[in-house]
Amino acid sequence: MTSLQRLYLRWSQIRDFGLQHLYSMRSLVILSLAGCVHITPNGLYGLTRLYQLQELELTNTPSATKGVGHFLRENLPRCIVLE
Repeated sequence: MTSLQRLYLRWSQIRDFGLQHLYSMRSLVILSLAGCVHITPNGLYGLTRLYQLQELELTNTPSATKGVGHFLRENLPRCIVLE
């Protein structure tokens, strides 16, 4: 799955442990984690390893606070973060 470019995990039961498996997906361009209520800020911080990410959807994700959104925008400058 190293060539996967889009992944939609909306409203899934994914947790931080599951997110760790995404960190190696270097070709991922679009990721939706909308409504994923079991993810913590620490799990979201790890997404900064996805250097090619251009769109990250975090609507209805409780851990996607303004502070987390700011951190992600700072560390993923080419990425649009949708909260």
